[in-house]
Amino acid sequence: MAERVTFPSSTGPTLAGVIDRPDGPVRGWGVFSHGFTLGKDSPAASRICKQLAADGIGMLRFDALGLGDSEGDWGDGSFTVKVNDVAAACTFMAERGTPADLLIGH
Repeated sequence: MAERVTFPSSTGPTLAGVIDRPDGPVRGWGVFSHGFTLGKDSPAASRICKQLAADGIGMLRFDALGLGDSEGDWGDGSFTVKVNDVAAACTFMAERGTPADLLIGH
């Protein structure tokens, strides 16, 4: 099951994401960080997160600043901002009671 979510970026604009939830018992939670100009709906992000969810690991995949459904300007997302936004995604997951034990990047 997929749940659309939003959460604040490290610099203020809202980031859009999808949480792929396991249908059965939950073994853990993770965050998927896509590469460069890809996004949460890229084939790799979608396939990896859906398979992990099928294996019991719920995953948050999200669009980086200014990409896909996220607010902001992509040009404002320095490497440091992108790293801080991954940390913001992890904080968001923890605040929901689903802390990420796994981080995957592509």
